[in-house]
Amino acid sequence: MLRKIVLLAALFVAAPVSAQLAPGVHMPSEIGAAYGRLGKAMMAHDAEGVRTVWAEDFVVNAPNNAVLGREEVIAVMERDFLDYKDFHKHITFVGEKPEVTVVMGYDTMIPLKGPGAGKQVMRPFTDVWARRSAGWQLIARQATIAEAR
Repeated sequence: MLRKIVLLAALFVAAPVSAQLAPGVHMPSEIGAAYGRLGKAMMAHDAEGVRTVWAEDFVVNAPNNAVLGREEVIAVMERDFLDYKDFHKHITFVGEKPEVTVVMGYDTMIPLKGPGAGKQVMRPFTDVWARRSAGWQLIARQATIAEAR
């Protein structure tokens, strides 16, 4: 069980030290702001803050092939498994539709706990945002640790 929790911890981000958009890529301001709120909430282990960004029906496909819901991932965060340094988000694609926006890219970071602890990790991701009554919320995420150096 602890191994499952540690693998899941590798999925999510603390507040990015930097975010970089590939040339020609535009991040909608509302979604960029939501990423900022999410990072701050994750760093503070603020479950209520995370819930404002993650939709109630949020799901994530974890590196161990487990599909988890919002509350399962928040439980991992509350166990203090999410600590990173040198975190950088690289956005390579933003696809906007009226009700859904897909954001793709990769994160680089050094996890302080869990898989790759102490090593630089590259983690490709796909985030799916949906316009809901509360504004843009993250409804799905896939993130895989691709490389640890």
